[in-house]
Amino acid sequence: MRYPVIVESKSENEFVAEPLGKPELRAVASTEAEALAKVERALEEWLRFAKLVQLEIPAGGAGNPWLDGFGRSADDPDFDALLEEIGRARS
Repeated sequence: MRYPVIVESKSENEFVAEPLGKPELRAVASTEAEALAKVERALEEWLRFAKLVQLEIPAGGAGNPWLDGFGRSADDPDFDALLEEIGRARS
């Protein structure tokens, strides 16, 4: 199994490795390799008692939520003024 881990160099002799989504498994060590080894052991221990499953969650409605609001400002009398204000702010 592959698991993404963020490694950060705090100083020349301090490295922090943290698995994405599992901050409690964070490891600090004097080398990057040692920090990664500690995180690997922590992940192995955690996964010994856990399992990865995928659930199918039904969508909560019809349509595309990103497109459902498309065009809703077409009849807004203040929309043109808003666009002008945005244009001035960008200048």
